[in-house]
Amino acid sequence: MEAAASLKQTITHLFDAVRFGDHARELEESARNVEGDLAAALDKLESHTEEVSSMLSAMKVGDDPTLKELAQQVEGFLATAKEQAKSKLQKRATQHLEEFKRSIASERDKAMKSLEAFFSSEPLPLVENVTQVRLSEGVYEARSKYECEGGMKYEFRLAAHNSKLFNQSFVLSQIGYELRIPVRFSRAILGKNRVPGFERLDQYVLADAETSGGRLRANFDKAGNGAKIKVVTSGNEANGFLGLEYSDQLHAVNVMNDPALVAFVDLESLKRAAGELVAELTDLSKKKVALLRLSINGDQPLDELGGRQVLQKVLSVMGPNYKAAIKRLGSGVPAGGADELNLEFIRSRLKVLGPELSMAVSQSIGFPGA
Repeated sequence: MEAAASLKQTITHLFDAVRFGDHARELEESARNVEGDLAAALDKLESHTEEVSSMLSAMKVGDDPTLKELAQQVEGFLATAKEQAKSKLQKRATQHLEEFKRSIASERDKAMKSLEAFFSSEPLPLVENVTQVRLSEGVYEARSKYECEGGMKYEFRLAAHNSKLFNQSFVLSQIGYELRIPVRFSRAILGKNRVPGFERLDQYVLADAETSGGRLRANFDKAGNGAKIKVVTSGNEANGFLGLEYSDQLHAVNVMNDPALVAFVDLESLKRAAGELVAELTDLSKKKVALLRLSINGDQPLDELGGRQVLQKVLSVMGPNYKAAIKRLGSGVPAGGADELNLEFIRSRLKVLGPELSMAVSQSIGFPGA
């Protein structure tokens, strides 16, 4: 992604993630204060009632029966009043805490959606991107994993049900390939020559597959006998390498390492089929559903990371590029690939961070006047 487009994603969605996350933490602090105030109020109530109870105990020590009876009556009233006051304090605090709980959940949800919107556009330079599908109880689960420069990693769940190939159990015949894989030799019944034994790939269901950088690794399973076929490619180029392995309960063979078997492999058709799988997996990687994982240098999982930490890491990676983009904007050069990005828009978005953080971020991205 161009620096200007990445900058726009940062100041639009990541700034919102920071804002909502900060507000959630402020609400959490307020909720803790309510809990502390309740504890203090209950302690105060207990202390005052103990003082009154001590006075009533003194009244019962004397010989005057009237005072004793009065003290006993007042003690009963005191116990009732104490429980009523305690109940009111707890009810009011519970109501406030429930309101805070709902507000905190809402702010966290908005922060998460902002993070999802930010990372869904793949705004950071990638070291590696792996897209995977795995068949589970007749349904494909799909994920796309990203490793970025600077040690940040994240992972999205993908909408496999919206894929033309992975919306049901997949076999290669669905895309027009009736492929056979030579896996063994046997003696001809009426001669001494050996004849190849083939496995039809249309009898094998795709169990799992992944692609990265145009490479493919796919495992196909045959129901009933536990036979498996593994297909691996070094890239989607016509001259790329192809790996084929077969195994069942009694037999295992690396087909491509056996010169006699390789002669019967339809390499071109297999490579084309693998290329179509890579293309579909690549298209599926764009169908993001939810952010599952996010980590920085392997520390702190998604539910413990805050928007500020993510922003700090993004700026450490992209800061120089953002400075260059802002410098071009300041000289009147339009921001390529980022509509509506201008200095005034950036200035307005910086305000959502608050004075202190806004100043620090402005200096990191070289914003004029910082």
